[in-house]
Amino acid sequence: MPEMNDWDWEIDAGRRWFRWELGDLGRYRDLLLRLVRRDLLANYQQTMLGAFWILLQPILTTLVYWVIFGRIVKVPTGSAPPLLFYLSGIIVWNFFSDCLNGTMYTFLTNAQMFNKVYFPRLIVPLSGVLAHGVRLGVQLVLFFGIYVYYAFSGAVPAPGLDWFLLPVFFLLTGLFGLGMGLAVSVLTARYRDLDYTLQFVLRLWMFASPVVYPAGLVHGALRPWFWLNPLTPLIEGFRAVCFGGAVDYTYLGVCAFVVILILVGGVSLFKRQERRLTDFI
Repeated sequence: MPEMNDWDWEIDAGRRWFRWELGDLGRYRDLLLRLVRRDLLANYQQTMLGAFWILLQPILTTLVYWVIFGRIVKVPTGSAPPLLFYLSGIIVWNFFSDCLNGTMYTFLTNAQMFNKVYFPRLIVPLSGVLAHGVRLGVQLVLFFGIYVYYAFSGAVPAPGLDWFLLPVFFLLTGLFGLGMGLAVSVLTARYRDLDYTLQFVLRLWMFASPVVYPAGLVHGALRPWFWLNPLTPLIEGFRAVCFGGAVDYTYLGVCAFVVILILVGGVSLFKRQERRLTDFI
């Protein structure tokens, strides 16, 4: 009989940092799509407004920020219409925070499923990010609908070739949230009280990012550190493309490097600890 050297399973005692087994994700793509569908349906079942919450949440938040920061505090928004300015920051921030929050509890919310059946654990956080990507797409339709209105009135420039950068901004945002969430999920599985601290840090992080104010307001010694926050070049780049500004490619390149570094570290830590944490929780 011919010798069989192709194995579907291989069990060893070693834990390698860069053994990600990404090929399994393709074999379980049907499960990935089903989990994405589950995430989309579960969030809006048994609600009065259903999927309309995808649009209502950024609309209400934008109006609140417009009244507080635009009318009362009077934060300047440059040449950008205030509604579009705040909505652009909210969309990017919500996508990042949703990806991070949806990933950081991977082990805690799926403990029973992980202990009963085998499948690549990385599929669960990936499905969450893809589901949030669908919601991002719906919110972008709202943004561009308002943008068209302002474009016809001459308040914003017509789309140009630099709009092809928009997928890059959102891809980096999603990967940043995924990488951070994977790393944090290992910590939250071991230390349950980290949830309160992390939620507090996340709220502070929003105000440390140019969500409700332009990056030009930050001067002095804080400016270089402010731009090292990966969300700063992503939000400002999105606004620069839409409102006719200049994209800072230097900080965008630094942002891409930091995001890839965090993603590699997050996936490596997640894969290294997934079997041990499955027994721990």
